[in-house]
Amino acid sequence: MEQWLQNLLTEYQAYALLILFMLTFAESLAVLGLLVPGTALMFSFGVLIGAEQMGFWTACMVAAAAGLVGDSLSYLAGRKFRPQLESWNWLSRQQKELDKISGALENNVWLAIVAGRFIGPSRPLLPLLAGMLQLAPSRYFPAATLACVLWPIAYFLPGILAGVAWQLKGTNLTLFYSLLAGSLLLAALSSYLLKKYLQHKEQDKPKQHWFWGSVISIFLTAFLCFELSQHPATPLYLRELSGLMF
Repeated sequence: MEQWLQNLLTEYQAYALLILFMLTFAESLAVLGLLVPGTALMFSFGVLIGAEQMGFWTACMVAAAAGLVGDSLSYLAGRKFRPQLESWNWLSRQQKELDKISGALENNVWLAIVAGRFIGPSRPLLPLLAGMLQLAPSRYFPAATLACVLWPIAYFLPGILAGVAWQLKGTNLTLFYSLLAGSLLLAALSSYLLKKYLQHKEQDKPKQHWFWGSVISIFLTAFLCFELSQHPATPLYLRELSGLMF
């Protein structure tokens, strides 16, 4: 994916932001977004941003605008074509996911819309369902705008971290790459294990293996982060990263 985008942007440099807009728009559009590999696309563009081939804030604004346009069209389609959509066989087969989204919207609109944009299966369906449920525009659009602003920043970040790392020059970078990758992977694993433990904790007998797994994972993450902070390439990496984003 990164190589494909690299070749595309090299050949059509003037249209780089248009390409980003169209891909992000398609990824955000109801139903169609389920077919577009959004996470991979955003990571790929993040790598290009990290390699200084795209501006960070410009790319974020373009992606946010594209996402908001896609979400808005999906929401309006849900409001206007609710009867036709309710009789659509494909949508009825997604009933489990739709029930989950509907329950989240009823509990907390802001949390459901913002968090839903960061979850792959929910992202292209939530605006459509919000429209079908006749959620008031005054309640939907402020939360959707915030979600679309935050989403590209978070989804670009892993690719940016990788892109900046690949641009470094120096010695012993293999160890630096290993520590950086290990820290990020263990941080993600720690979040997953901790979430599982907290979910089980709400029950009468929480599962202890989630607890000890999260404790060990957090400890290993902290250890790798400490080792990473001591590596000579880290100060240069942080300077490059901060200069790129700020």
